[in-house]
Amino acid sequence: MKMKKLTRMLEMTRFYPTIVKMHVKVVGKKGGYANRGLLIQTVHDDDVDFIPPPSQPFNHNYHSESEASSRVDLSMIPEEDDSEEDEAALIPKQKISKARDAKYIAELPAIVPPPMEPRTIQKPIRKQLARSRISHTSHATAATVADLNDDWPNLTALIYPRQQRVISLTAQTQTIQRVLHEAINLAIGLAIFQNGFAPTAQQLADSKNSIVLAATKFELPDIVYRFERDDLYARHLITYVTGRVGHMRGKVKDAAQELVPSMYGIHQIPVENNARKSFVANLLSRMNFIFPRTNMAESSSICTIMRKYFFSGHKSLGRRFHETFSSSVNSDDSKEIPRAMLGIVVVAIFAALKEWSEGCDQRMTQDFVSAEFSDEYDLHMSLIQSKIHKEDGSGKLKYHALMSWLYREARIGEGSNIKATADKMPELDFDGMDG
Repeated sequence: MKMKKLTRMLEMTRFYPTIVKMHVKVVGKKGGYANRGLLIQTVHDDDVDFIPPPSQPFNHNYHSESEASSRVDLSMIPEEDDSEEDEAALIPKQKISKARDAKYIAELPAIVPPPMEPRTIQKPIRKQLARSRISHTSHATAATVADLNDDWPNLTALIYPRQQRVISLTAQTQTIQRVLHEAINLAIGLAIFQNGFAPTAQQLADSKNSIVLAATKFELPDIVYRFERDDLYARHLITYVTGRVGHMRGKVKDAAQELVPSMYGIHQIPVENNARKSFVANLLSRMNFIFPRTNMAESSSICTIMRKYFFSGHKSLGRRFHETFSSSVNSDDSKEIPRAMLGIVVVAIFAALKEWSEGCDQRMTQDFVSAEFSDEYDLHMSLIQSKIHKEDGSGKLKYHALMSWLYREARIGEGSNIKATADKMPELDFDGMDG
């Protein structure tokens, strides 16, 4: 890996207070994998929290379509196997129904080696296998899986899926698991502190950078080397990390599904005469379900869901990234909820309410796919920027009052000594908001 390329990658993300100097030297037979020397100088603490890149001015008018998004389906990720203790606390396991599993198998990619004759595998074919593409129709044989790891150091070995599945975390070596756990942590940090519903191409890029940084942090140059050169290897790792970020968003929506009916009293509204349908439509209208014009305290649904997912438990994301929360103003150091985290929660509530929009006795379950809700997320980010913070920054104190209040409310019950008090609630005027 060239110094300039790594420096540029670290400059893009700046996850750690780390000084990294890397030099990779390749010697040996032409075309073969040879000895590589790596010099890494690091200044960091393993307990240092995630530090996201500097915030950029928000632009809600972006649109992104990429070839990557057509190859990788981010809507599903296996939930049944892939968590050690830390990951399990963050993402609870659930049983997958046969119907969901069938859909998952139909949508997720599998590994397809090119055709080959039995007992005729030569080194050129092995290299061809390592570059084989992901398809939806075939599966990798045991022989192929072994061949895919040939020509690479044992430390980098990846256990590929046998059928139409993404990789299993628990099937991997301890080294690969360690890198993936760290990469997932970094990628989720970007999602909740920078952009909760980034375009597909950006999600994949964030996952790629997270994997490289994780391997670099643990001084594993062989993994970085293979990741940069073995397309199939990289694609499986990137798909897995990106999927876990989508899984995080899905768990926020699960929390909203559970709490929305009682928080908004949906079951108390009769189905007859379209009363329930009209009630839900009114909640969704002009975002009344988030910031009612009459009483800011009624937006406590946001705090309730945020508290349930992000701040409950000693291994919650709120605790994991405690030092990353900060203030956007110099006059008050009270920590704020990042707008990306707020956006994820708001979109989850929106999605949960939409499932009741037909006014039926039971909700109509809908998939929480990132691409289908990114416009809603952008709308809320635009509202925060234009109506609260203001483009000229004139509303920055009002923005800080709201975000710091949300942080205090979300942390109630976390084990801190924070208590809810009415005088801490910000006075905000949303009457002038456009629908």
